[in-house]
Amino acid sequence: MIPPPASDKPQLNPRDVLEQEGVSGIAERLASTGYLIQQGLLSDYVQVLRSGKIWMIEGEPGSGKSAVALATQFGFNMTMFPIQGMSELRLSDLLYEWDREAQNQSVIQAVTSGAKTLDEAQAEQYRMKFLKLGRALNAFHWAGATGQVPLLFFDEVDKLPEHLQDMLLGLLECGYAYVPDYNQPVGIYDTEKGSADRCLFPLAIFTSNNLRFKLSPPFRSRCFYSWLDKPTPEEEVKILRARVPDASPEQVRAVARINESIKAIPGVQNKPGLRELIDLLAAFVRDDVRAVSEGTLGTYVGYLAKQQSQAKSLRLALARVASDTHQPDAVIDAWVASAFGREQMVLREAA
Repeated sequence: MIPPPASDKPQLNPRDVLEQEGVSGIAERLASTGYLIQQGLLSDYVQVLRSGKIWMIEGEPGSGKSAVALATQFGFNMTMFPIQGMSELRLSDLLYEWDREAQNQSVIQAVTSGAKTLDEAQAEQYRMKFLKLGRALNAFHWAGATGQVPLLFFDEVDKLPEHLQDMLLGLLECGYAYVPDYNQPVGIYDTEKGSADRCLFPLAIFTSNNLRFKLSPPFRSRCFYSWLDKPTPEEEVKILRARVPDASPEQVRAVARINESIKAIPGVQNKPGLRELIDLLAAFVRDDVRAVSEGTLGTYVGYLAKQQSQAKSLRLALARVASDTHQPDAVIDAWVASAFGREQMVLREAA
């Protein structure tokens, strides 16, 4: 469990925000984190909140899928239960397991002290204090205990084997799970009504590259599906502006031109993604970089290339990249001007 980012502020339920403030309230809170949501994705977000369904977001690596969940946590100040998909995940990581060692120690201590008979001690070992909840079940249990809606974020759920997908379905559908030897449901469950309060269900955001394992049809059928395209170059400029608000127009332009120049280098096969560009721009702001030269760029190669061969190819082309940065580009200039909200803006040469 990751606590809300601001402990001194209330946690907000995005469903309540939608009802009280409308779609604009959702977009504004996401934008406050530096995340600019695409219009189509915002429409999907609204449908997810209204339906209560799991949100399955698929897209190529680097398309910004996980950024949706992180912006949601920060924008609404939510408690988050994150799960990283991997083939090694076990049932206990998602749902539950009994703490056998603690149970055995409890029985031994109770019997040896004479406080309880063996039968009495064994009867009391199946209590909540000995139950270790996995991330998914813990999200529902926490919601039921606190009355607040958390964020359940499952990144790269396509790495989850199909048999675990099936086991997870029951919890996601009902809001609670039955644990062997425990005498009541665990999760969101009203014993008087004999059902779960769906208003407390976690906001579930699952991402998938659809690469490792195929998600089963039953699993997909319970989701609201979105495909997230990589941002266009123009959208990247707007995102850079939003994510690094202290950057100057000249610095944003320089990073955009660096990116376009690197795209044309054949030896750099793994081109920098948006995450790398944001990191580079943040470094430029931190170090007050305003004059981009071959020597300057050499200091920042580690932000752009993540393998030895890529770094070598990039270093060989730094003079060209630096030169390209200073070349006029009316299209990028227009994008930067638009991102900074000014129809006419004279960009000083960043040299």
